[in-house]
Amino acid sequence: MNKLSYIFNQLIRIIILIPVLGYTQTENLNETEQLALRGNLQQEFLSLYDQERFQQSIVPAKKIVTLTREIYGENNFRLITPLNNLASAYYMVEDFENAQASFLQCIDLIEANQNIISPELISPLYGFALTLNRSGQYETAITILERALRINHVNQGFHNLDQLKIHDTLTESFIGVKNFEQANHHQTFQVFVNKKHFGVNNSMVDESLIKLSSWYKRTGQIFLEREVHDELLERQTNRTTDQIKPLIETYKNISFSHRREGVDIYQSLSPLKQALEKINAMENTDLFLKFEVLLDLGDTYTSYGRVQSGMRAYEECWNLIDEDPGMSQLIKERFSRPVKIRNILLPGIYPLPEVGEENEADQTGYISLRYAIDVNGKTANIEVIESDPEGFIDRVAVSAIKKTVYRPVYIEAEPQESSDINFRHEFLYSIGSKGKKSNEPEAEEELEDKPLENPIA
Repeated sequence: MNKLSYIFNQLIRIIILIPVLGYTQTENLNETEQLALRGNLQQEFLSLYDQERFQQSIVPAKKIVTLTREIYGENNFRLITPLNNLASAYYMVEDFENAQASFLQCIDLIEANQNIISPELISPLYGFALTLNRSGQYETAITILERALRINHVNQGFHNLDQLKIHDTLTESFIGVKNFEQANHHQTFQVFVNKKHFGVNNSMVDESLIKLSSWYKRTGQIFLEREVHDELLERQTNRTTDQIKPLIETYKNISFSHRREGVDIYQSLSPLKQALEKINAMENTDLFLKFEVLLDLGDTYTSYGRVQSGMRAYEECWNLIDEDPGMSQLIKERFSRPVKIRNILLPGIYPLPEVGEENEADQTGYISLRYAIDVNGKTANIEVIESDPEGFIDRVAVSAIKKTVYRPVYIEAEPQESSDINFRHEFLYSIGSKGKKSNEPEAEEELEDKPLENPIA
């Protein structure tokens, strides 16, 4: 920290401290004056919190709690909201210990003043569980969140939308304990709730399906992700509305889910070609949508080794500038740097433990490589710059880079080579496996570059 930053931080502390000292002398105020002061502090807290000045908002939040105790007593129900607000401010600055203490006080007050199924319990229970997740106490968080969910159902019924955030947080908790079956359940259940709340065919349900597909994509569940996209496609194509953008996005997502598998080029290309047909059939063609689909089409061809077909798709992107010069900046920016379109991931643990074996990897290794990208998007001139342990993962890393495919840089519709691309990867290993170096990878079969039956013209 430089001297200026230090002085600034000290000044902030002094500024925060002065009002604290000023408000500690409240015993001489009558109740009306105390209530007025409390109201002013509440406005100050809300203003700071809304501005995301969470550290500063803690000061008025603490004063409100103190004043509320002085006015109404130690166990009065009016302390519930001030304690919840204080806990929320602590959470936002990652002071989880104080956040938990305030949330627990809030929970105790609600149970003492109301009952154990009061709907007011949901907010502090949820907040308390968030702090538990952040500190890795997932099992306890699950218990707390399941209680919050039961209280929600008792008070608002089984199909209310307020429960959705609880399901999301339960998902994170179950991920923490590696129970992916339950994590899936709490994501899929949200679609069920939305269908019951809005009606099966209501367009509002689409948002929950998109969210579910994002969850499956995040967790690598490609087949389930595609099932959701297929359902979305059926819903969107059966509607008579002119909302084409969500439909095009669904086509793109279906294509990408197939491309991630890298097995069936037809299944990857077909949704994009259908999307282009929809766009070209518009009364006023949306050139921005067309550009995004053509870009995906080029990436898909290139990732499957159909380089010439990919180049033609990229050329079509550049030709859009002739139709609308206003697109020039966007197109030039998207082609200004190489973009990975087939990425071979390196293992985070190496070598991977056998099924049933304990993972004993506890040492951190790394490898740094440098390579070039040719005009076809293929990597070349791969060299290991540094690795530790030396030679341990080198061949695996070089093999992965060889199989990685890029969309090359384009300048004025012409593909360019890129050199000096740097890549660094860190991984865990055990000392016992240090002597086992990676085996020489098998040579990759070259894909013949020829057009499909229905290539892009």
